[in-house]
Amino acid sequence: MAERWLLPLACLAASLLPAARSARSGEVCDCNGMSRQCIFDWQLLRETGNGYRCLGCLGNTEGPRCERCRDGFFRRRGEQCCLPCLCHPWGSLGPQCDSDGRCSCKPGVMGDKCDQCQLGFESLSEAGCRRSGQSLQCECDPAGSTGHCHSGRCICKESVTGEQCQRCKQHFYNLDARNPAGCSPCFCYGHSVTCISADNYSAHNITSTFQQGSEGWQGVHESGSPAQLQWSPRHQDAFIAARTSEPIYFMAPAKFLGNQQLSYGQTLSFVYRLDRGGRQPSPHDVVLEGHGLRVTAPFLPQGEVLPCGISQMYTFRLDEHPSSKWSPRLNHFEFRRLLGNLTALWIRATFGEYSTGYLDNVTLVSAQPVPGVPAPWVERCQCPAEYRGQFCQSCAPGYRRDIPSQGPFSICVPCNCQGGGTCEPDTGECYSGDENVGNVASCPFGSYRDPRQPHSCRTCPCGPGQGCSVGPGGEEVICDHCPPGAAGANCEYCADGYFGDPAASQPCQLCRCNGNVEPNAVGNCDRRTGECLKCIYNTAGFYCDRCKDGFFGNPLASDPSDKCRACNCDSVGAEPLKCRSDGSCICKPGFEGPRCEESECPACYGQVKVQVELYLQQLAELELLLSEVRAGGGTGSQELEGRMLVAEEMLQTILREALSLQASDRSLEGRVARMKGQGSSSQSHLDEIKATVERVRALGSQYERQVQETRQLLERARLDLDRSGAALLRVTIPVSSFPGGSNQFLLLAQEALRLANR
Repeated sequence: MAERWLLPLACLAASLLPAARSARSGEVCDCNGMSRQCIFDWQLLRETGNGYRCLGCLGNTEGPRCERCRDGFFRRRGEQCCLPCLCHPWGSLGPQCDSDGRCSCKPGVMGDKCDQCQLGFESLSEAGCRRSGQSLQCECDPAGSTGHCHSGRCICKESVTGEQCQRCKQHFYNLDARNPAGCSPCFCYGHSVTCISADNYSAHNITSTFQQGSEGWQGVHESGSPAQLQWSPRHQDAFIAARTSEPIYFMAPAKFLGNQQLSYGQTLSFVYRLDRGGRQPSPHDVVLEGHGLRVTAPFLPQGEVLPCGISQMYTFRLDEHPSSKWSPRLNHFEFRRLLGNLTALWIRATFGEYSTGYLDNVTLVSAQPVPGVPAPWVERCQCPAEYRGQFCQSCAPGYRRDIPSQGPFSICVPCNCQGGGTCEPDTGECYSGDENVGNVASCPFGSYRDPRQPHSCRTCPCGPGQGCSVGPGGEEVICDHCPPGAAGANCEYCADGYFGDPAASQPCQLCRCNGNVEPNAVGNCDRRTGECLKCIYNTAGFYCDRCKDGFFGNPLASDPSDKCRACNCDSVGAEPLKCRSDGSCICKPGFEGPRCEESECPACYGQVKVQVELYLQQLAELELLLSEVRAGGGTGSQELEGRMLVAEEMLQTILREALSLQASDRSLEGRVARMKGQGSSSQSHLDEIKATVERVRALGSQYERQVQETRQLLERARLDLDRSGAALLRVTIPVSSFPGGSNQFLLLAQEALRLANR
């Protein structure tokens, strides 16, 4: 019955419209009687050959010439106006019907509007009608259901619908098992409530791993005053130590800030460790600020205690759901506004006086418009006629921002141009309309003259507030008024000396290399991340903000001579490529002195010990052979006796040198002790000690040579014994033949071993 009176009323309203007039030359627009106004659209002209687009279509129609029905409406044959389909939301496959008003029904459903169950079916629901007597079982989609089933029906998450909780509700998108609400609400800057997951974005992580330095992180007190942040090259993390009870925070660098819309519904995670101090989390452990909004969250729920001395990962979901722990509670639109202009990200470092907090592996999940692992959390909006862009962030031709200061959040209204012409979307300045543009010297800023249409101005294909010009040959339009730091034909990348990603709404910023790169060189920093690539003045790190290994000083000093200087440490006694911030050396065990140049024993003395032990082992073997000779009862060998005498003399020489070495060692110890007592010694004492060390080293070298010669004598003696065979076993060497008396070799060996082990 409704159709009988809706049709005449709608068509009657349309029939009363006067003939539509175009914005050019008074020509009549072709709007099928459903509109009285149209504008000229160059894009439509290229696509269809007719550039007149109708505005404000009536009779539930849409299209450039009001030629088709809106979704959910149909037109009877031979009629102009469109009527609502009125398809049942549960029983129909969709809101659209055919030209007779009949809807497409789900299984077991019938009727023109799909509002009845077929014979043998019952219980019309979102899944259609089930067969009579069919068992009620829950087969729920785990991504969209809560995991519970009631009377055969799945219990869905708050933004999910369907018999099996298998699809998002209207105005929501991206069914995700990790989302506590199931689906995300369409954002579209508030200009549309219809969207789907975009297919041209891939997952991208913004990270800080602190492998090369602090990566731009800073310390800040709760009051806002700066605090000292330190980087550990050994553990590759950042840490802040407190001296007072005022909380101190880690403050994130620029790459985590700006437009982070693509991180909505994703996670911020980091590894944190607390050493000492209070262990009660606060409501303000993590802080986000942006667009005049501020939210905070605790590390752990109320009542739990932070572990002390244990590294633990903390994860925060960036949305308004209560389970995400942010306070105060924002709606989804406010939370997206905050992320769209994130100005601060703070992570609490200290909890009480003398506490120390450590930060590592910070990760913000985001997306970028490149091929890769899909990022279905990025939306693609279905925009009304007034808007353009993936997120409805731009005004369509013929429209301008009502409040330009609100940027993409502002609504778009028709241009107020004479004759319905197009205008600059931010300022509203008219380009053409029905004016005689041929008499105008140039097009307004933000537009250009198309050589193919010399009597009109076209909008630049650039960002807001950017101008353009036509390149050589008139084929390419070049954006020549890019924002500071941006470059490229469409201002799509950052110029040298800047970093960011304009294509992903991350503005270009100056590289922050602390003046530690060549001022006139190119490629000093990575254009995407801001990492400094060509540090000079012996600096290193993500922002050239620390000294290279083996150097010390202040890398942030303005004078190059005060930056990083080489550590002046002994290559033997000091830890390699290391010294403290004041240049003092880090000594190895057993070494000391300003340069770690002093040690308890010379380096060569350890080698002497090894040789003495080897020599004593060979001496013991020789004594065993001599014992066997004495047991044999044979005659003596003058040749072997002579060699033994030479060996004994050599051993006595070694003992004399060892005693001399021991005395020199004690003398050196005494001089070092006197140096310590005096605080700082004069240069003459240092020279004298160096000379003594050199003499000790020389004695050690001479000692080593003598040990080698003795070993050679012993080897020759052993060979003689082997060649002598059975005859040698009968040789008896009188003990009295050794000037030192009986068992002289054993006594000498014991003394040498005692000295060597000192």
